[in-house]
Amino acid sequence: MDVRNAYNIWAGQYDTNKNRTRDLEAVSLQQTLSDIQFDRCLEIGCGTGKNTQWLLTRARQVTAVDLSEEMLFRARQKSMHQMWSLSRPI
Repeated sequence: MDVRNAYNIWAGQYDTNKNRTRDLEAVSLQQTLSDIQFDRCLEIGCGTGKNTQWLLTRARQVTAVDLSEEMLFRARQKSMHQMWSLSRPI
């Protein structure tokens, strides 16, 4: 199985699976960037949009990309009410 297919399958439970590395990364991102406002932000590997939602509070425009179509689908669903740009899978 290739990486894209694996992430497409994982997308259905990505947000509910315990993942300390992903969760710690989110804490680190927020602590590191908390005092910075951005005009634009490119998030590579946005997954289901967990960090994207926080980045939207810091930037005027966020472009989020991911290899997995299913991850992008879930990210779009989370933030339909917010103005952001999601790229097609790379």
